[in-house]
This record gives sequence, C-alpha cells and structure tokens, in this order.
Amino acid sequence: MVADTVHTTPLTIKSQAARRGPAPLDLLVAPGAPEHKTQKIEVAAALANIKLRITAAKDEAELTKLCPHAATVVLMTRNGPVTRSDAVLKYVSGLNPATELCGADGFGRGRVDQWLEFGTHELEVAVVAATTHAKNKEVVNRATKDVQQACRTLDAALQKTTYLAGDRVSAADCAVVCVLRAALKNQLIATSKLGPSLLRWYLTCLHAPAFSSILGADAKNDALKALPAGKAPTSKKTAAAKAKASPTAKAVADPRTLFTPTFARSRERLKELLGRGAAAVGATVVVAGWVRTLREAMKGATLFVELNDGSCLASIQVVCGSDSTEGFAAAKACGGAGASLRVEGAVVESPGKGQTIEILAKAITVLGCTRGGPGRTVGAQTYPLAKKYHTLEHLRTHAHLRPRSRVGSAVVRLRNALAFATHEFFQQRGFLYVHTPLITAADCEGAGEQFTVTTLLPPEHDKAPKLPTVDGRVDYSKDFFGRQASLTVSGQLNVETHAVSLADCYTFGPTFRAENSNTSRHLAEFWMIEPEVSFATLADDIALAEDYLKYCVAAALCRCADDLEFFEGSKNEGLRDRLKAIVETPFKRLEYTEAISVLQKEMKAGRAKFENTDVTWGIDLDSEHERYLTEKVYKGPVVLINYPKDIKAFYMKLNADGKTVAAMDILVPRIGEIIGGSQREDSLEVLEERAKSVGLNPEDIKWYGELRQYGSVPHAGFGLGFERLVMLCSGVENIRDVIPFPRTPGNCRF
Repeated sequence: MVADTVHTTPLTIKSQAARRGPAPLDLLVAPGAPEHKTQKIEVAAALANIKLRITAAKDEAELTKLCPHAATVVLMTRNGPVTRSDAVLKYVSGLNPATELCGADGFGRGRVDQWLEFGTHELEVAVVAATTHAKNKEVVNRATKDVQQACRTLDAALQKTTYLAGDRVSAADCAVVCVLRAALKNQLIATSKLGPSLLRWYLTCLHAPAFSSILGADAKNDALKALPAGKAPTSKKTAAAKAKASPTAKAVADPRTLFTPTFARSRERLKELLGRGAAAVGATVVVAGWVRTLREAMKGATLFVELNDGSCLASIQVVCGSDSTEGFAAAKACGGAGASLRVEGAVVESPGKGQTIEILAKAITVLGCTRGGPGRTVGAQTYPLAKKYHTLEHLRTHAHLRPRSRVGSAVVRLRNALAFATHEFFQQRGFLYVHTPLITAADCEGAGEQFTVTTLLPPEHDKAPKLPTVDGRVDYSKDFFGRQASLTVSGQLNVETHAVSLADCYTFGPTFRAENSNTSRHLAEFWMIEPEVSFATLADDIALAEDYLKYCVAAALCRCADDLEFFEGSKNEGLRDRLKAIVETPFKRLEYTEAISVLQKEMKAGRAKFENTDVTWGIDLDSEHERYLTEKVYKGPVVLINYPKDIKAFYMKLNADGKTVAAMDILVPRIGEIIGGSQREDSLEVLEERAKSVGLNPEDIKWYGELRQYGSVPHAGFGLGFERLVMLCSGVENIRDVIPFPRTPGNCRF
C-alpha cells in the first residue's frame, strides 16, 4: 500500500504516477520574481523527469501565508512548504536519485553545493543588483565587474571537467546556466567574452533538451554566434572536418549530453541508503527486496524484517507495527525468508548493535510470498535458503537461488567489479574489444579436448542410432557446417586476426574444454580474457599482464571492500593483506630452467614434498610445484618464462636455442598459474613446422598462416581464466563456487 499524495517521497513519484496518472508538484511564484529563479527549478525538474504545475501568486502575502519566511517561490509538499529557489532546486533534484543531480556521494554532493553557493553569491547577487538598480551606473558597473570575474573563475574550473561538479550534469549546472543566461540578456557580459571552456560548457548544457526547452532556442543561437570566425559549423561536412578542433564538437561527443534520461527507479537501493548512514535519518524512503529473516515481538504486534536487495552485502532492518504499518497483516503472513516486499517508511537511528539506521514502515506491500509449505502453501519450510548458514556444497545444488545468499551475492558483485575493471583497463589503454566466435574449426591448444558441434544427431537418434560415415569415420561433410566444428577452447587465434590489423585488441568471453576433470580448479565452461599486442615482445607482454592483474586486484580492494571483508571472515584470514601485497610487490621473473633447479634443491634438502616427484627439465609443472614456488620460495607472484617447446602450443615463438619458446606463466599464491601467455611465432615457415609437429594440418589453419604471409609483425598476448581471478580475489577455493552455473563432467543443470 502507498500513501495518497503522489509526491509523498522522492522515490514514490514515478511508481504512483504510473498507477494513478501524472500529479505534478505545485510551485507558487511571487509577482515580479526574476525569471532565472524559476527556470533553474524547471530545468532540474525536466532532468529528473518530475512534472511541475507553476502558478503565479497574486501577491507576496499569498506566499507568506503559506510560509512566513517565503521568498520568490514556494513548493508545496506533503510535509509542508519549501521556499527559497536554491532549496526548492535541491529538493526537486533529489526526487530522482538515479539522475545524481545532487551528487553521487558525499564528495559529489559537496561539489554540487559549493557551485550552487558560488552561483548565488558571485553571479546571482550581481545580476539581481544590476537589474534592480538598472539606472544606477555605479551599481551596474560594479555588478558587471563581479560577473566578469565570476566568469573567469568558471572558465578556469571548467578546463578540467565536463560539468561544474564532475562528468555529469548536476543541480549546480541548472542554477549557473540560468543565471548566466540572465547576465547575458542584461548585457553584463558578452557571449564573445566567455572563455573557451565556459563557452563549451554553456553550449553543451544548452544542447540538452531539458535546458533548451526552458531557456529557448535563442539562448543557444546567441551563444553559437560568439564562436570565433570559421569555427561555427555551416554544414555536416564542415562540422565533421572541424570536429577535432571545435570545443563544441568535443563537448557533444559525450552521449549523456545528447538526451534527457527517462529511466528512474521507484525505490532507493540499499547500497545508497546505507551509504548515507546517519545523514539519511528523517528521510521518507521506499525500498524493496527479499526477506532474509522475519521475527515477531510484542506478542505478534511488531515485526522485525531483515531486508536485502542485492545491491550490497548489508541488509536493513524494517520495523513494522500492527497499528502503524499499513499492510501489516499481509507482511506477517508472507511466509518469512525468501518473500519479496516493498516498504515505504521513515529512516530512523537504530538502537540495534551493528546498524546505524533502520526503517519504521508506514506501508508495506507483499510482492511475492514464500510458498514452501505443504502443497505450496505459504511458509518457508522447504525454502532452500531458510537457514542462516549454508555450506558451499549445499548452495551449489541450488544455483538458481544462490545469488540470494550472502556468499553468492558477494561473488556476483565481485565478478561484476572485475569484469568492469577488465574493460576499463584495456579501454583506457586504447585496446579494441573484439567478439570472437564460439563455434570454430580450429583447436588453439592442439589438445583435442573439444566439444563437437553437430546436427547429425536427429531427434530419433536415441531410438535408432545412425551417423553418416566415410571409411568407418563420421562424415562431417554432411554436417551443418560441411566440416567438423567445435566449441572454442580459446579466442586467441581469432583475436590475433584483428591485432595484426588494428594493433591492440582483446576478447572477453566463454571458452570450453572437454576435460574429464573433477578438480576444484577446472570447469568445462569458463570465461577468458585474451589481449593481443602488436609490435611487442615477451617483455612487453609480461609488463601488460602484470599491470592488468594488479589493476583488477586494486579495483576489487577499492570497490568491493565490504564483500572482501566478508570473504576474509569466512576462514580467509589475511585475504586483503595478500591482495595488497600483489598490488604493491614487483613480480619475480624466473626462467623455467632455474625453477626446475630450485625445486630439485628444495626436494633434496627435504623442505619440499610433492605427490609428483618427477621434477625434471621438460615436465609441465603441476599446481603443487607452482604454488610451492610462489608461496614458499619467493612468497609472492612469480613469472615463469622460456618453457620447453614440447609442452607449449605451436603458435609460441621459438627461441634461438631451438629448445624453448618465448612463453610465460604468472603464478600467484593459493592459485598457482593464473595467466599464461607468449610472444607469437611471426615466421610463417617456423609456424607451419610447429603446427605439423603437434598434429595440425597447416591447410586447416591457412588463414592463420596468412597473417604472417602478408605483413607479419612481432606480437604477443596472454590469457587469463576469469574464474581463477575471482578465486584469487575472494579466497574461495573451489572454482564451482565463483561462476553462476558451473559446468563440469556429469553436471549441466539449470
């Protein structure tokens, strides 16, 4: 249930309007009020997708009757009137938190406020003084100087940011653009006198419909006239030719400036609400989520609900009273854990331990009951996550509900942060993201452990098995692709095609291995990040891989602090210190040959005991060997380089000794190998010979050879198993617990 007034809270406006039709906020404006004072409120309302109903007051008495200290404007709200234009501007801007018009966090809100005050004291005071005392030359001259000084300050500040408070429009931009427009109309400063950065910002704002619809097209046209001769585009061709030099063209390249967003949540996410902490006390909010726990008190007259929406690890306590909460009876009968609720209420200080705030529910709506009782009746008896603690094995059998658990949701948020950091890292360095195929005819690893993709098995095959054959073998020429095709084991060969044309590229997608392995480190389906760098050597590849790994770990430390703290408390003592060490410590470079020697010495001295004691030159090191090097010997990340050619892929560059290849593996504590890479073979003849040596027909990869035939360049790349990165950052020891739906031998549920 919800209250009757559409603008009861910042977060109920959109949802209630959708149910009962638009109900605008009433704004009463004093006679003779400066135009810019209402314009800035109108612009903010347009950006926040809030409707206003503006009414001119008969006289000032009409305003003071509503609010004794009223000035210029009064906005009517359920809780009472709000007056003063900046206060109303901030109120309206805050009604749609998704737009972040008031700032995304405490620092952002501070920046918005500082520019609002600047606009009021440094610009608006001068504009109002000049227009009020237009016949007093002394006042006008003084006001003109103040406006010009303010514009110089704005120009200097806008050299470093797109908008006043950062990289997206805010309430400060709404206010300052409108008052600057007033200064220009009253000729306190000429548009031609605006600095280049200030003019760029002014035009960027006016380009947005929310500004132009309120200030009028003439505002933008007047500003365009002020552009230096030859810089005002007269045609599409001219605009394109001069886009690089034009401040206006550069400004509108930001897609956020080209449209007014319409999406807005009808609720506040718990991450933002809890992030506000005690500052949120007194606010009326709407939240929604799933019940973690529900308990009764005061003989059933009070409910304490632990609600979580997945946006963060923490939940919020909702207190419901039989006399004070509309929908109390329905909430009490929702079934408990697992039910979904929508809550409207007041934020108050929490007397409970470990929580700063809680919500006193005014209205609560049951969106979905938990039907885990007999015959699917309401109750949590069979809800798989009804208990507070669950083993990872139990959660694995309920992968469809696992994200609702604390560990499951923490893993998802960490995956999200690491995926975002991956794209962020490569995009910041000019790499192009390439989509490589999932169905391929090439085996990148040469191991043959691939899943075949075929349509040769008709629906009736299980009743009468029969496949087309040639000489006793399956005739794939009759198959869908006219040849044998498989799910990819790596996107590397395909991304190389783009790297030798576009220089630096990367791919990030699923890969598949038909290994009959049931270890805690292997999956049949997993995600890989594979960059390729042209005009690069093995040393360049190692440096890129080290930077990338450190960037991802640093991103996890900075952006997933609460989740990492939770992981550390789950039998992972020292997790964050280990991650910090990875970020802060240079990676040790170690020759493969030297690594074998070190392991042999450790075994001989009795310090190392391995299950596989056959540690000789030419073996592919097992995980136990890799972990010993990184955990016991060097106590940090190790980069193994120059492996024997016989244990590495055919495409790796052959070293001058003829026995080793320019390959590298990065080893980290508790995981072992996390990154594998190499400089690629750039000689066509050597590549063909290496392909033959591992049983590949060069004709099958003729296209790959042609990358060397036509303008070969030295290039290198690496691959990182994304799930192993998640394991590293979370401390979770089984790879099946860090991917939403693990695919392993004998398991393909969901």
